[in-house]
Amino acid sequence: MKLQVFWPFGMKVRIHPLFLLLVVAACASGLIVEMLVLFTIVLIHELGHVFVATSYGYKIREMAILPFGGVAKLEHGAMGWNPKHEVAIAIAGPLNNLLMILVAVLLQAIGVWSEWLTVFFIKGNLMIGFFNLLPALPLDGGRILRAAASRERGYRAATEVSIRMAFGIAALLIVVGLVSLWVGYLNIGMLALGAFLLLSAWELRKQMRVDLIRFLDAKRREKRHEPQQVRSLVVPETMQVRQVIERFAPDAYHLIYVLDQQKNIIVVLAEDDLVHSVFEENGMRLTLRQLAERRKRSA
Repeated sequence: MKLQVFWPFGMKVRIHPLFLLLVVAACASGLIVEMLVLFTIVLIHELGHVFVATSYGYKIREMAILPFGGVAKLEHGAMGWNPKHEVAIAIAGPLNNLLMILVAVLLQAIGVWSEWLTVFFIKGNLMIGFFNLLPALPLDGGRILRAAASRERGYRAATEVSIRMAFGIAALLIVVGLVSLWVGYLNIGMLALGAFLLLSAWELRKQMRVDLIRFLDAKRREKRHEPQQVRSLVVPETMQVRQVIERFAPDAYHLIYVLDQQKNIIVVLAEDDLVHSVFEENGMRLTLRQLAERRKRSA
């Protein structure tokens, strides 16, 4: 189930079904004012991501409003995936939460806001800000973790780490919520957070292969205007292309040294050789020896 509205410049806004359920629950409980306040916090949090992303020149394809934050989905264009941009875009949301807290304190100081509204607004920003800083995808903290780990581990492995963290944190939140329920304290928020994170991580795991292809496609079409760091990989000739590309990192150009069974270098393949092979028929299943032979025949 998706509820979509359209903003100018082609950006869609999608409201997650869990968020709609929270709205219904809030209306039924007479907490509509609190729900509107939280919606405002989530929206401004997400607009922080949108503002920074567009300032870098990215086009926003869709903005998803989730129960405890949001996700700005970028168009997969020629800019590729940049870890520095990813960190800046991710941190913009929690920084907006901090800015909103300062604004709330100022508004109370000049008598515009009541003490109740100010306290609730500050608590809401702290909850959403800190939750989004947890090191788990699709949260902001998970994106920062992936960006930091991608340089050494590669994009795919760094994504896997962040998703595993999401499963672990989700399980912890659910266990804490169930234990609280067992001792007689109903902690719906903890259970909802855990369930949301668990479902999100499951969806991300299912689309990891697609995300890797998009990452490689961006690498293939990337226009290099300045020198890049060279990252070398030494691999056996029997390894398949798909196994090597999973270790490709952003902000680096890869040289692959292919070894035979005696550990002698038989050929040096460039990053472009493997990336272009991904988009050829059965290219990902080729061993590096087969790829080198194919490139030699086509030369």
